Amino acid sequence: MKARLEPQGLHYYCRKSGTHVLFDEIKTNPKNYSLAPRTVSIAITDECDFTCSYCYVNLQDRYLNKEEVINFCKELDKHGTFDIALGGGEPTLHPDLIEICETIWTQTNLGISITTHGHNLNADYISRLKGFISFIRVSIDGIEPIYSKLRKKPLDNLLPNLKMLKGNIPFGINAVINKLTVNKLDDLKSLFYEYDAFELLLLPMWHKGKFVLTEDDWLILNDWIKKNHSLLPIRVSSEAKKYLNLPYLFDSEDWDNDYGFIGIDKTLRKNSFTRDGLNIKKYDTFSNLLTDWRDSLA
Repeated sequence: MKARLEPQGLHYYCRKSGTHVLFDEIKTNPKNYSLAPRTVSIAITDECDFTCSYCYVNLQDRYLNKEEVINFCKELDKHGTFDIALGGGEPTLHPDLIEICETIWTQTNLGISITTHGHNLNADYISRLKGFISFIRVSIDGIEPIYSKLRKKPLDNLLPNLKMLKGNIPFGINAVINKLTVNKLDDLKSLFYEYDAFELLLLPMWHKGKFVLTEDDWLILNDWIKKNHSLLPIRVSSEAKKYLNLPYLFDSEDWDNDYGFIGIDKTLRKNSFTRDGLNIKKYDTFSNLLTDWRDSLA
């Protein structure tokens, strides 16, 4: 297991099982907190073969080269990151995705996930990823007719791929939450159970610098999570936590360093929505970059 020091205590993580263990009785010194975010998402491409109506990515068919991604991950591993999430765009369109996963898995202690629409997965691709990835996140905002309306592809095309994942690579479901989907989460829960997903990540929709959910929508979401959190593993995006009246194990008023995002433009940001960040290439060392990152969180 890998360990890091945080305001809440000594935190351990197993990348194979996904288990987190927090020893909150251990008091930690702020000078010793791990510099890097606990989880870092990396947009390895901004190419996508879908045209989802609400997507905020500026699609230009660019790629981070594999050496850059691998070097970023080695530095993040050295400075305390637990896991990285490879996304885009659509990461399965990156020609070196499998090699990137193999190298990071064998040369670091990082957990690895991929966030994908899932339609490009097949038996060969899954077998080549198996053993070099912690899990896959599949974007499913709802069952039909919501899925086709938002994703412009039928859900039936995806479901056989979910069956292929079972027993090979654990997968979770990512769901964008908006006015169309917030009242249909019970349908998504049924799909979750049917295909033996291991986690549900809820992502309230962001548009033009703010969340689109109304106050009533937030209450509906809050009540649904409160009702179901003991029945299935549920996570929400970091930025959405402040709108929900729910307990979170790793909350800290002193320092919020649970998540970071590296964009296709090679900037380290607090999330994928903002354009403000630190230009990685302007720093001679990752240590200096992450020191400035830590200072920006104070």
